[in-house]
Amino acid sequence: MTATLAGLPQTGSFNHGAIASGRRFDPAAVLAQDTTIHGLVPEAGYIWGTLRDEDGGLHSVMRRVPAVRDNAKATGDIRSLGGKLILLSGAGSDQQQLRREPRHAPESNELSRRMTDAGAVEFTAPANEHGREVSLTLSADSLAYRETDVIDVTGTLAAPPLQWFLPGPDSSLLYLTQTWLVEGELTGKRVRGFLFWEEAWMREGARLYVDKDPLHDAEYTTWYSWANHYEDGSSEVGHFLYGNGDFHVGIIGHSDGTITSAHTMEAEVKRAADGYWHEGIDYTINGEAWRVDPDPNGRMEGLGRIPNPQQEGRMHRVADTRTPDVWMAWGESVPGNGERRTW
Repeated sequence: MTATLAGLPQTGSFNHGAIASGRRFDPAAVLAQDTTIHGLVPEAGYIWGTLRDEDGGLHSVMRRVPAVRDNAKATGDIRSLGGKLILLSGAGSDQQQLRREPRHAPESNELSRRMTDAGAVEFTAPANEHGREVSLTLSADSLAYRETDVIDVTGTLAAPPLQWFLPGPDSSLLYLTQTWLVEGELTGKRVRGFLFWEEAWMREGARLYVDKDPLHDAEYTTWYSWANHYEDGSSEVGHFLYGNGDFHVGIIGHSDGTITSAHTMEAEVKRAADGYWHEGIDYTINGEAWRVDPDPNGRMEGLGRIPNPQQEGRMHRVADTRTPDVWMAWGESVPGNGERRTW
């Protein structure tokens, strides 16, 4: 009996079990900096996603917008989570490398935020000494995002907003997310793709990936966020995470307003010969086989040798014969946490 009790999870961890569901997106709530949810406070908002140009070139963008002014220097493993706009591109035989166009973009600390008369939340930064401006406007069903000489896109909500929550005794994470199908221009090229606005709510003083992050406690092996748009006009958006103990998140929002959540889930990372990148991830979700296939140009080599290598790809049901006309699947695997967990 003693040995059995010793194997039980710590009080408050629930063996790293998570919950997930759909939700409503209230733009005004983005400005509620004094609010707590389950005792958690907003850590940052993230605008990010992947777009393709008319030649098939791949472009991934990300900007972290801290909830309060963040003077911490982003170095080493966390440099991709700093206050600058990040842009990576890959095409032909090239993997995704950092682009120089965002080098004079305003810092996220310079963004002001307000509610518009139309009920949208707006983030703006006036022209800096290099003439670079930022404007990001989010309403309940539309997005407009412009950064001078880098990106200028608009879009509409692709599927219901989603959320997942991972509680723990020392660290917890509430992750709020919504996704827009967008089109416009990026570095002078016409592009289509998906952008996400996401918010991490954490313990006071915590930082995603860095400090008081329950994903570390759960020894997660992979995290993928993805979206597909099909020729019939329908879309799906999902988040698949997997790791230690009972940790799994498999949540899918459909453009018809319905939500699918994983009651049972397995995931196996097919590691490349170098032991770092992956060559595909196989999932079984509620008994159905899924797979993410890596894009030939999807390795984000420009981020450096980080513990959780980032890769673009395409997420799909194995039995689904459809090919989306717009797709993205930006995710990561964690070589240090292994390829498969069986419990």
